[in-house]
Amino acid sequence: QSGKAVGVDKLSPTSLLFDGAVSATTIAMDSTRRYHEKEAFVSGHSGTTPLEILLICLVVPVGVRLYHRLRRRSPRRRAADVPLEYVAVVLPTLLVQTSILPYLIGPAALVAAMYSLPTMVGANEDTSSCQVLMDPRRPAFLTVHRSSVYILTTIAILAVDFPIFPRRYCKTEESGYGLMDIGASSFVIIAGWTSALNARGADGAPQAVGSLAFKATKKCLPLFIIGLVRLATNKGLEYQEHVSEYGVHWNFFFTLSFVEGFMVLWKGFKKHAPTRGLPIDLVVGTLIMASYQRFLTFGGGQDFVENGARSCSGDTYEGHMPRWMCDAFAANREGILGCVGYLSLRMISEDMSRYCLINGTKKGTTGRGLLLASVVTWTLHFVLTRGLGIPSSRRSTNASFVSWSLAHNVTLLLLFYKEMRGNDLPPIQDAVNQFGLAVFLASNILTGLVNLTVDTLHSSNFQAFCVLSVYLALVCGIALGLDVFGRGDRSSDRRIKIAD
Repeated sequence: QSGKAVGVDKLSPTSLLFDGAVSATTIAMDSTRRYHEKEAFVSGHSGTTPLEILLICLVVPVGVRLYHRLRRRSPRRRAADVPLEYVAVVLPTLLVQTSILPYLIGPAALVAAMYSLPTMVGANEDTSSCQVLMDPRRPAFLTVHRSSVYILTTIAILAVDFPIFPRRYCKTEESGYGLMDIGASSFVIIAGWTSALNARGADGAPQAVGSLAFKATKKCLPLFIIGLVRLATNKGLEYQEHVSEYGVHWNFFFTLSFVEGFMVLWKGFKKHAPTRGLPIDLVVGTLIMASYQRFLTFGGGQDFVENGARSCSGDTYEGHMPRWMCDAFAANREGILGCVGYLSLRMISEDMSRYCLINGTKKGTTGRGLLLASVVTWTLHFVLTRGLGIPSSRRSTNASFVSWSLAHNVTLLLLFYKEMRGNDLPPIQDAVNQFGLAVFLASNILTGLVNLTVDTLHSSNFQAFCVLSVYLALVCGIALGLDVFGRGDRSSDRRIKIAD
């Protein structure tokens, strides 16, 4: 009887309810623990060197060169273009972002091997049989550079959750150089370059304030909505967040929304001012950056960004704005203040495009213009960092970070310019460029699905590489599928599509 009593007690509703509560509590604690583990895994890093990051990105132009040389060995087999590009360009871009290759020597050796391979296999170097007409508004070298940024970023946003991704490539916590730091600024720079190319010779008549406001809203509202969706998704799924990246609630889509909306208003204002032929964007962008850097260095801005509290609440608060507004600013200070740096970067990039790309195309001096811009921006960066002692800070988007971003991107664009003369676009990169935003959103969704289904923190290098390879193949497949069904009979247009 005592045995039966014990059995009944074990099955009692009170016991079942207690066991369920304990299980739910345990699951919640495990979930919280995993959340904090993943958050710590992507936080607190100091980065690497500009040289290593440049070496990593060099894999793409060298891979494109390898693709073109090998493709000439069988020019009639167009069906092999996609797998050839995947092997020559995409997979090396993944490999170079893993710990499989040793520090610095690994990327350098891979670049050297890829560069030498065409000579070793006897690939034809003659480009006379594959000359293509260069559209000055849709330059192939800019298309390839833009798509390479998408591919590098697509890999990094998932790879960072695996131990196979070196921690020095993560976003830096305070100052330094991280591979993931350069992605956002590259998108802003390329947006400036393409915008200037698209607007050439189309000044138009001045617009009314109401018309400009509507145009600015139309331009920035979709990006703002995407930012809200991303915010709701991250908070709803309790996805790990790097708070020092943009803040508690901010994300890069909000930054893009602000920059794009402001640029519409700024261009409308310029039509009312006698600025034709003057580098007004360069001048104003530089003045904005100089003023912002003065605030960061002498006004306590850098210390506030790095060490400030996330809230203004308290009995001692005596601010000149409502407390909720002060709290929102403090919680998202990186994203809000970073808009100033990104706006400066965008304005400088537009004038750089006018003088290096547009004028260079007219005079046949594009290569020399890009080389000069590369030398000037690298020199400026070293003056700021070594001479004035201003470390590069992605977190505050300071002058050193802006100059590094420009120098890095101009150098790569110069290499793409040298390679793409007389060559057609690789199909995967063409498709990624054509549907960049859709591909980026798809990669974010796939990244979330992988994190919900795979224990990324405890995956072996082999498991991680397999998952990343499949993920990357899916992303490329999505881009190619959109290209086939979304472009139709426009497949012959193999140049960058620049949005109005």
